[in-house]
Amino acid sequence: PSDYETNLGEIIKIIRQEFSIDFCLIISNFDNLTSFYITKEFQKNISKIPQKIISELIEEPWIQSIKNESKIKCISNLQQNKNQISLPFLEKNNIQSLLGIGTNFKGKVNGIILLGKIESYQWTQSDNKRLKEVANVVAIVCKLNQLQDKTDGKFPNKDTPFSLTNIPKLLEENPILRLWWETTRKQLERQLEWNKKLIYNMITIMSDQTRNPLAILKMGITILRTKKLSSEEVEKRLGMLEEACHNLNEINDKILQLKSLKSQNLTLNVTSVNFKNFINKIAEHYQTQWQENDKNTLNLAIDFEVNSEEKISTDTEHLKNIIEELLTNASKFSVMNSTVNLKITQENDSNQSQIIMTFSNISNCMSPENVTDFFEPFYREQIVIDTAIPGIGLGLNIVKDLVELLQGKITVDSLPTDMPKHCKIVFRLVIPQFLSS
Repeated sequence: PSDYETNLGEIIKIIRQEFSIDFCLIISNFDNLTSFYITKEFQKNISKIPQKIISELIEEPWIQSIKNESKIKCISNLQQNKNQISLPFLEKNNIQSLLGIGTNFKGKVNGIILLGKIESYQWTQSDNKRLKEVANVVAIVCKLNQLQDKTDGKFPNKDTPFSLTNIPKLLEENPILRLWWETTRKQLERQLEWNKKLIYNMITIMSDQTRNPLAILKMGITILRTKKLSSEEVEKRLGMLEEACHNLNEINDKILQLKSLKSQNLTLNVTSVNFKNFINKIAEHYQTQWQENDKNTLNLAIDFEVNSEEKISTDTEHLKNIIEELLTNASKFSVMNSTVNLKITQENDSNQSQIIMTFSNISNCMSPENVTDFFEPFYREQIVIDTAIPGIGLGLNIVKDLVELLQGKITVDSLPTDMPKHCKIVFRLVIPQFLSS
């Protein structure tokens, strides 16, 4: 429900001002003979005409012709004999010329608009055209007004508290409303389940990933306070404390980065760089880091199928974070002594050049059905939890948001290999080569 009477009143004021007329009348409901009018003398007050007067007015042949024929009718001078009609209400207001039109909603006349001047006036084609445009708007308001009258007795007063007891009856009477209700309920149920799962995963992961660093910090502080250690042992303990602090800081940084992304505080700083040099600088760091790992030596193979002089214009800091996160993710889940592959190609589509980066690595088998969940916050596969791989499940969710910020797309697939216990994880990243700021 809304205050359509106020809407019609405001429309009447606008009509009176725009047409420079002395009188405006709208009849908005033939069933209840609801009407509103305004005169030049009372510019701020919208008045209602008594139903008796309206019933007499609407029976006049000239008014009936407006209602039945759905055409614009005009009278230049009511005093002329050929146009003489008995309209006491209008005569009382000294109206000499009239312009009238019926409002039509879906083929049915649902109202009448009357414009009047206190002097004789030859209505122009421009007046007629503008009144037709006004009639289209008023027809909608009249329809809404009529609908409100019909539903006032069926629904609770808008000021009364909403009651769930009204819902079953409403759903029975309206199949579209019932379909909307059931669909909305199912969506809310799915959202509730997802929220419960997210909260459970978040608590479980945070508890698991902070337990060890906190235990190391506590143990290290206790030992340093209670035991006399050699300088070598002190350095060893301090190194353990620093690593624990680093792990906790990484968790905190990921959460703050996610918060910044979700609050849409990040902006784009588009710069142009040589793409091959940009990739090689990132790759060099990871190749060195992986080769120095005694427990799991990984190789990084790059297949750069783009012109070595090609440039890319984008937010290089965001792109660097995306590439580093995907390489870090690959290093965590790759089988020992394997190779991580990065293939870079270029594609022109609809005059827009795109860069395609494909990251692939061999991993312990993961369910292909679950790969789409990799981008969900705080999601971790059970095998990851069982093998104590570090992380809180936010990296790929951050990657997804950063890719969208760079107007790109990212997908992931789990493909079979010749080894039953292993699968091939493939991330495909597509970004525009030239990003507009």
